[in-house]
Amino acid sequence: MVDISASALNSQYAIPEQTESKYNKELGQDEFLELMTAQLKNQDPMEPMDNGEFLGQMAQFSTVSGIEAMQESIDRLSSTYATGQTLQSVQLVGQEVLIESGYIELADTGATGGSFELDASSGDVRLDIADASGVVVRQMKLGDYVSGRHDFSWNGLDDNGDRVPAGSYYAVVNAQQGEEFESAPVLSARIIDSVEFSAGGDATLNTRQGEALTLADIRQIRDAASTASSETEL
Repeated sequence: MVDISASALNSQYAIPEQTESKYNKELGQDEFLELMTAQLKNQDPMEPMDNGEFLGQMAQFSTVSGIEAMQESIDRLSSTYATGQTLQSVQLVGQEVLIESGYIELADTGATGGSFELDASSGDVRLDIADASGVVVRQMKLGDYVSGRHDFSWNGLDDNGDRVPAGSYYAVVNAQQGEEFESAPVLSARIIDSVEFSAGGDATLNTRQGEALTLADIRQIRDAASTASSETEL
């Protein structure tokens, strides 16, 4: 292939000195075409550039230009995605979201709850509520459920019918599948209190409960004041 570097063209075809620094820089489309024109203009008439070599050089430049254009498109797409993620994250402030976690909060009065998901129908679904030390304070048989997502609510009473102290509790759901019981994912609600952004634009969602989440952690978004119609108090 014919050498079309700046140094080769300068020595072979006596390109004026004032343009040398221009060609020492990274070649753009205009610079490349200028070099090609100079090469064609100053080539030996008795030994002209081979058409294959000329087309090959043009193809190489087209490939590089195409890659650069594709990279620019990817950069623009990434910027657009980051902007969309920022707007979506900000809109979550004050909203209630569901995440995969068995931790539920019980207030001094009222009930608490969450959801669970079944991959297949089960004739015997059971719910255990444990306190912060791991002691089970309430065991319940929920009955049979079809596959899908279902809500549950706990009134804060232990197995003796006494109100337990307010605080954080852990819910475990097991569903019978054949002869065995399998654990089912438990979803619990969180309130998004604030959003933080890193230098790279990644969003961290801070919950009122003190957790740090990402958008990937969220399974559902709903109005904080809403209550699922299918929720059953136990």
